[in-house]
Amino acid sequence: MNSKSIAIAGALLLSTSGLVLAAGTTIIPAGQSAQGGQTDTTEVAQAQSSEKTAQQETKAAPPPAQSEPASSGQNGDATAAADSQASEPAQSETAAAGGDVMKPDAHPSKDTVSEGNEVASVDDLGKATDSAGNPTYQISADGTADWYTWRGYKKYMANCMQCHGPDGLGSSFAPNLTESLQTLNYFDFAGIIVSGQQNKWNTSGNSVMPAWGEDPNVMCSLDPIYIYLRARADGVVGRGEPKRPKNNDTTKAAQQEEYNCLGF
Repeated sequence: MNSKSIAIAGALLLSTSGLVLAAGTTIIPAGQSAQGGQTDTTEVAQAQSSEKTAQQETKAAPPPAQSEPASSGQNGDATAAADSQASEPAQSETAAAGGDVMKPDAHPSKDTVSEGNEVASVDDLGKATDSAGNPTYQISADGTADWYTWRGYKKYMANCMQCHGPDGLGSSFAPNLTESLQTLNYFDFAGIIVSGQQNKWNTSGNSVMPAWGEDPNVMCSLDPIYIYLRARADGVVGRGEPKRPKNNDTTKAAQQEEYNCLGF
């Protein structure tokens, strides 16, 4: 009876040990050295520790999304570069627009055709001349005219507009001066103003250009009138009054010279 009990107890012990081992728990059988048991337990603990460490490293590892800031920064740099490149043409267009202010149209004055309209020199009163010494205009990028161009408009409206129409565009009995300057240079123009002419514009026998050589209101402003009409003929100055320059010592001196010529 005792032998059967012992046998059953042993079988139960072995079965229980197998189940426990399957669950990952080490059982130290009776009579086994404590050192060996400690070794097995240590190995299991190390395995469990390694597994936990791996899990912790997996959790601690930065997700792939963390690489996005660098990519985002690169994209930001690329976007900034693209914006900069996009702004350069706009800036270039603005600069070109400023340069085009002085660009003549397709049918400019005779002097501009032969000499161009680049300013070769400017005297102490601010009057500009081209490479041949012909009076010419200066227009800033914002459309501001030099004093002589602006003053020429004023004197034209006071002395010439009655026959030649507003802005030099002519009338039924006087020619369009913006077109006339396509065939007249500065000296031709000055000669006609001084001496006049007859039946040149209208050959039917009824066109008369008076001689203004003795009229100080015209002769004291001959160059400003020519400069204004040259700018109109070149298409650089539009209709109406050009943008007036600010008063300064140079413009005041130019105005005083006109007054001196008029005897004021």
